[in-house]
This record gives sequence, structure tokens and C-alpha cells, in this order.
Amino acid sequence: MVDDRLIEVGRPSSRFMRKYGLNWFSEGENEDYFAPELLSVTEAQVEHFRAQAASLYELALRAARHVSERQLWAAAGIPDNAVELVEYSIHKENGLHLAGRFDFAGGLGRAPLKLLEFNADTFSLAPETATVMPHQLELLPRQHRKNARQYNNLLPGLAQSFRRILSQQPNRRPSLLLSGLGHEEDWFNLELIAMAARQAGFQEVELMLLEKVIFSEDDGIFIETGPEEYLQFDFWFKMVPWDFIAYEEPELMDLLAKIVKRDLATVLNPAYSMLLQSKALLPFMQELSPGHPALLRSSLKREDMPYGDTYVSKPIFGRTGDNVSIFRHGRLAQANEGDYGDFPLLYQELARFDQDVDGDCYQPSVFSAGSEPCALCLRRQDGLIVDDDAEFVGHVILGESDE
Repeated sequence: MVDDRLIEVGRPSSRFMRKYGLNWFSEGENEDYFAPELLSVTEAQVEHFRAQAASLYELALRAARHVSERQLWAAAGIPDNAVELVEYSIHKENGLHLAGRFDFAGGLGRAPLKLLEFNADTFSLAPETATVMPHQLELLPRQHRKNARQYNNLLPGLAQSFRRILSQQPNRRPSLLLSGLGHEEDWFNLELIAMAARQAGFQEVELMLLEKVIFSEDDGIFIETGPEEYLQFDFWFKMVPWDFIAYEEPELMDLLAKIVKRDLATVLNPAYSMLLQSKALLPFMQELSPGHPALLRSSLKREDMPYGDTYVSKPIFGRTGDNVSIFRHGRLAQANEGDYGDFPLLYQELARFDQDVDGDCYQPSVFSAGSEPCALCLRRQDGLIVDDDAEFVGHVILGESDE
């Protein structure tokens, strides 16, 4: 149980949230989103999270190259209209991955640390981690404040990742367009990423709805700034998953393939992040490193989970717990409906979560800026499927005298 490591600090104030334009996260249905406690973790636990995230990142890249070399695209969940660009990206855009987030179970005490999935393409929880979590650290009771800190280098990590990408693209202008589908939460994440880009030296940074962006196979990526006036960008960050583009916007997929291969713009995260994000990559990671301590047994075949096993099924490109089902001893025990039921399913051994006395489960997540792990955050759920109802939980590393 983690109860004796929860330290009451209170939820962030409305004044603080308004000051940073984040009040959407704490109003209406979201008023209980931020947990009023911080979870105390040890330096050893943080180092274990960091080391495993770094190891898994390299393993995921190995698995992606393995898929490419053997042309196992269908088995890895990559649709036909994305293969050309993903394969190009693996070979030509190495090192251009901005950031992603590993979601884990365990690692906080009793349960072993196990990877659930890698959000390598699009990721959320950035403003909560970079802005709200440090604020809650300042709310610690006085007896815990001395030497208290957090593993939270998300904003500096993103900025450093942008610098690395700029250095690898010396012929590109430092102009960045960031786009989303219009979801409120996405804009907050995009604004934080834009802040990191400015810190890294991007001189022209704009945000624009995807539907208003102009894509040209001859000239690149633009927005319209006035009648017959256009602004071209050398970099485009999209809070729009590659799988969404491939399946829902095939014409855009074709355009982006031409834009990238003709070197007209750099798209972040690059197309190979679609493969890294596919849960169908997990069995390949297990195949390449069968003894990896953080990997759960997984397969795209139901029959690989012997009858009587306890396991999870989830869409290879699902999100927020949608269409996830839990089976205990071969029988359905819990299930979420959602919008991703048409995707193939990954079957994964059920992980053990660290819990509190109420039975709530704690899911740690580690951000990685490129290959460099840089921050830890957690979510808390009153069930084994972490979804949109989960609370955000910050952490604290206490000084030795406070532990």
C-alpha cells in the first residue's frame, strides 16, 4: 500500500490555474482532476524508472528497425498507405523524435515495474507535469520542504530536444507551426511545447487548427495570414496521431509523404513514431529481448494467452482506456467501450499496480525527450483501466531527514 507515502498538499488554487491559463483542468467536471496529495518516491525508484525508460527506448528503436528490415509492416500494425513514409522515416529521420511518454504499472514498492505502452507519437500530461506539479511541491508542509525535489525536467528536456533537432537540420529556418484537432486539452499541451521551442531558438512559432493548415506537395506547409498572404514553415508539430491521418485523412497522408520525402518540411514527431507507438511493436520488443525485466508477455494472437490466464486486450492504436478489456481466469472481468474497436487487438499479460487502501491503482509515466528520460508523473484510477476519469498525481523526492 502506498498510503503512508501520500503527503497532503491540497489541490492547486483557482487563482494559480487562472494565472497560467490552465483553469480548464480544474473546473466543472475536472474539478477533482488534480489529486490533493503528492506521492513520496525514493531516489532509487526514480533511477529505476529512468534506467528502464532509457533501455526500452533503445529496444523500441531496435524493434522498429527489425520490422523494417524484414518488411513486417502488417504484423506491426502499419497500414499500407503509411508504409512508404514510415520506412523512409526510419532510415532518413533518425534522431528527429522530439518526445514521448512511457506508461508503466508498478515500480513504487510492492509491484515490479512493467511497461504498458509507449505514447511515442502524440502525448498528453505535459502542462500538468511541467507547470502544476512544481506548484504543488511548493505547497508541501513545512516539515517536508527541506531538500524536497521532483524528477521533473520536462520543459528543459523538450527545449534540449528541439535544439538537437535544429542542429541536425542546419538548412532549415527555425520556424515552427503547431497544430491540433481543436480539443481543449491539446491546446494546453501545444502551448507548452511552443514555449520549449522558443527557448530552443525557434524564432517564428505559431499555433493553428489542422483544418486551416495548407499542405502543398510542391512548396511545403503554410498558413494564410491575410488575403493572398501566406507564411511557410520548415517545421510542423502535430498533436494529431499518424494513425488518425493514415486511416481518416488518407489524402493528407499522401501529401505529407511527398512533403517529407521532397525535404520541404520536417514533421514532428516523425513518421517512425507511428511504429514506436503501435502496441503491435511490443511482441517484437519481447522477441528481441525475451528476458527484459520491464516487458510483459504480449501477443496479437488470443491463443497465445492460455485458458485460465489473466490478461488484457487493447487496440493497437487505442487511447484513454477505450476498448480495453480485462480477463481473469479466461473470463471477461472489466471492459471499457470506445472509438477504437475496429483496430486489431494486442493481448498483454495483466500487470500488477501499486495500490492504496481504497484499492485505487497508481500508474507512473515517464516522459522521454528523444532518447533522454526527463520527468515522472502519475495517475490514479479506481480500477485497472486508466481512462479519462483518472486523477493526476504529482510526486516528491524527500530529503533523507524527511523520509
